[in-house]
Amino acid sequence: MSESPFTPSDEKIREAVNRSKTRAEEYLHDAEKSRILVEEAVKKANNNEPHNTLKTDFWSQLKALIRMLKAYVNKEYTVVPWASIVMVAGAVLYFITPIDLVLDWLPLAGFVDDAAVLVFVLRQVRLDLEKFQQWESTRTNPGQQIIDL
Repeated sequence: MSESPFTPSDEKIREAVNRSKTRAEEYLHDAEKSRILVEEAVKKANNNEPHNTLKTDFWSQLKALIRMLKAYVNKEYTVVPWASIVMVAGAVLYFITPIDLVLDWLPLAGFVDDAAVLVFVLRQVRLDLEKFQQWESTRTNPGQQIIDL
């Protein structure tokens, strides 16, 4: 049985993550590039989130990754290991890049590879993301609340 041309193989997903990690390190070492990366990710996530009552866990996890990256870039949350934040930045970079394994302008199919890469990274950084979400939920800054992107 052959794979769908719109479903990337595990090997292609790993290769895409590794390519994105290299670029992600460049972004993380440049504050302005990092800020733009976060802004673009927020914009794309908000523009493509399903507008029906079935809000998937995928979108909440994607938004948590973006919030973690944003907190790291803003030097609010820096206890995340370098390898994890590089993977997160790489996944976010991959998410906003218009040319990836399957072109995003193909209806639905273009987001299959984005989702595959993001799910792969979510599995790798699960514990770090959980720690971030705990930190995020217990922040004690007066008047400050967690805002969904």
